[in-house]
Amino acid sequence: MNNSIKYALIFAAALVLSQTAGALAPAPMGSTVDKIDLTSGLNTWEALDEKHLVLSLGSKQNYLVTLTRSCHALPFATHLGVSASNNTIYAGFDYITADGERCAINTINVLSKKQRSELTRL
Repeated sequence: MNNSIKYALIFAAALVLSQTAGALAPAPMGSTVDKIDLTSGLNTWEALDEKHLVLSLGSKQNYLVTLTRSCHALPFATHLGVSASNNTIYAGFDYITADGERCAINTINVLSKKQRSELTRL
């Protein structure tokens, strides 16, 4: 699959996910959330492109993280750091560091296991 199609699919998925508002009850799949609780620890991460990555906390907690701008090191990064306050990552406040390049987090969306699989296989 060529990169322009891949980026279009990621953009469409992010757009659809960002249109779903979060609530006080547990967030339905695909909804936008304000934060990620890291008390269970970050297990894996996967860059989708320069502006999107998937963070996984165990097999059932997956998140699509959209950055405020392109993070050029992200697709090729071998190390990823995530800022957090009190074991919590906040959208609009925290950032990721990909091989030394610091990039702010814009939005966070909850992903089902199926959604994660669809995004990461592109």
